[in-house]
Parts: sequence; C-alpha cells; structure tokens
Amino acid sequence: MHYTINITILQHYTIKRLHSVIQAHIKRNHTHYLVPQWSKDLAMPRIDAINVFLQMTGCTDSKRMLYLTYFEFLITLYYFIASYVSIIYYEQSVSIQLFTLLCMLIESYILLNITFRIYHKNQFREMDQYSKQLGIPDDYQSKINIITMYHLIASNMFVIFPVTYTILYDSVRVGDPFTFPFLDVLPIKTRNLVIYACKYFVYAISVYIAHIELCFINTTFIYYVGVLKYRLETIVQTIREAVVDNDEQKMKYAVIQHQRLLIYFNTMKIVFTKPILQSMSFNAIYFGLTTTLVIQAIRGYINQTIVSICIASGIAAIINITIYTFYGSVLLDLHDEILRVLFDNSFFYVNKSFKRSILIMMARATIPLTFTVGYIFTINLNLLLKIVKMSYTVLNVLLSSEAIKPHKMS
Repeated sequence: MHYTINITILQHYTIKRLHSVIQAHIKRNHTHYLVPQWSKDLAMPRIDAINVFLQMTGCTDSKRMLYLTYFEFLITLYYFIASYVSIIYYEQSVSIQLFTLLCMLIESYILLNITFRIYHKNQFREMDQYSKQLGIPDDYQSKINIITMYHLIASNMFVIFPVTYTILYDSVRVGDPFTFPFLDVLPIKTRNLVIYACKYFVYAISVYIAHIELCFINTTFIYYVGVLKYRLETIVQTIREAVVDNDEQKMKYAVIQHQRLLIYFNTMKIVFTKPILQSMSFNAIYFGLTTTLVIQAIRGYINQTIVSICIASGIAAIINITIYTFYGSVLLDLHDEILRVLFDNSFFYVNKSFKRSILIMMARATIPLTFTVGYIFTINLNLLLKIVKMSYTVLNVLLSSEAIKPHKMS
C-alpha cells in the first residue's frame, strides 16, 4: 500500500517542482534552515592526500598538480609503446615475453585511468563543490590513511625487490632480466653500475606512477562514499528532529538535501563507472594471468624469479577488487536508517503537506544506492564472492591440467 501511495504522489509532484516550492518557502520563512549550525560544527577537515589527488584532476584553482598528470601520461605512453614494440618485434624467452605482457597490461590500465580522470574533470569539480564544506566519518579518514600507506609500502617493495635480487644472487649481473623494477626498454646497454643506477631510477618512476593511480581511484572512491554516508547521517538527524518536534520545515529541508545527495550520487556514478569497470576487469584478468604464471614457474616452465612478482601483484589485484566491492555494499545500506526512522513513527496528526514530504522521502529511500557498472554487474560483496569462486575453480583446473605446458626452459 505504501508503494502505491508513493508512486501516485511522485506522479503528481515531480522532484523539480517540489524543490522549487520548498526552497522558496524556506527562504521566505526559515532562512536559518538552509545552512544549519550543527552541520557546520560537525564538518571534518579534508584529508591532505585527497586534496593532492583532486588537484591532479584539475578541478581546483591550483593547476600545478595537473602538470604531474600530464607528465604521468607521457611517461606511461612511452613505456606502453616500448613494451608493445618489444613483445612484437624482438625475439625473447618465454619468461621475458610474459613479463613484458604484464608490464604492457599495467601501462594500458594507467593510460585509461588518466584519460578517464581528465575527461571527467567537470564532474570532479561538481563533486568537489558539494563535498568541500562537508566531512567524512572518522573511521573513513583512518581507512584512507591506511590505503595511502599501503600503496606507499607496496610501491617501495616493488622497487626494492629487483635490486635485492641482484645483490643476493652471485650468478645475476646488473642488466640481466628482472634486475629492474620494469622491463628494460631503454636503448642503452647496462655496461656499469652508474648506467644501471640511472636506468633503475627511471624505471622506478613507472612503478610509483602505477601506485599513485591505484591510490587515486581507491582513496577518492572511499572518500566520496564517506561524503555520502556523512551527509545521510545529517539528513537522518534532521528527520529525527523534524519527527520529534513536528517541524514541517525541517522535513522539507531534509527532502531538499536528500535530492541534492541523489544528484551528487548520480555524478559520482558517472565519474567512477568507467574506471571501476576497467579496474575490476583488469584486476580479474591480471589475477588470473599471474596465477597461471606462478603455476608454470613452479612446474619449471618459466623463470622462477617471476613467482614473487606475480604473487605480490596478484595480491594487490585482489585488494583492489575487495575495496570496490566492500564500499559498494556500504552504499546499499545507506538508506536503511532513513527508512527505519520514517516507518517506526506514526504520522496521524500531521498536516497534509508534512505527510507529502514524508511519503516522497519514503519513496526515494526505498530505492537503494546501487553502483552498477557497465550495465553488467553491481559492485557489492556478492560480486567478490563470485570472483573468488571463479578464481578457485580456474586454479583447480590449471593445477590438474597437464595439457597447458609450454616448452621447458633450457
């Protein structure tokens, strides 16, 4: 019965009309509701890492960090082209070709990620304006700090491993395969330690760029989910006060703020749909590829040095998928508290206008904030479970299969 009444109300009172009527009424009678004092008091300062990443999008007044984005794009484009040329035109061992394929996949992912970020610069600016005066819950700030620290540690590990491998094994010489953090694509022979150190530094830049881009999409996605959660918490608080005080103006203010939140959420989906679809697809493919390479290396068909690289990068791919699916599930539950407050109270003695606002809020809140990417799948923990099951099945097939056997290394 609730749904029938809600649909009827929505058919006669569009969101646009309701917004104009309520906003005009509030401006005439209760201007102090437009910016509540408790909302200002609860606002949290923005995290420094998020400020840096937003400056990299070009949506802020400072354009210095935008040049870093262009620098990343040019460096990544060069490495992608060099990797493609290497795998197509040069005859190399199976291990080097597979390592080249991994590098080329990573560079293509970074290129697309930077392209999406520049393309959606205006949408980032809109979200920045909406979230500038808001905060996020304290636990989200700590989680963003943890993710940032994780990418800092992971990037340093990927940079340190090749030089450690070079030092520990006497049979390995500087300039040999897997002694650089990236594929050796520069047309300079490694004749001495000075050239090796210079090339090592240049290739390390690519590793840091990759983790900067991963950290960008992970932390900004968590941040904007935190903004949504914080704003919904303030809306729930406003609804509670409106119900307790029987204050129609507060309820209308909550309706307006919820409408703005839905517009913000739609903008967020526009910005993150393509990067997350690409990231989920890339991480799933990359995890499957690295798992296959680990199996082949254990069986002795390719160089076993690649095992540690594949395991570390495969774990990173799973972590990225887990971040998106977990916070995608958080979005699904954000409307529950609004519905709980509205349905747990009776509204027999309120006027018709108050009831209309309540029914419109109920109708909107019954629609969950689902994050569907590419009309293919919904980002939630069920998707993570499906990916894990599929990976486990593929892994068992590979372990039990004797048909997939490349030629053994000499």
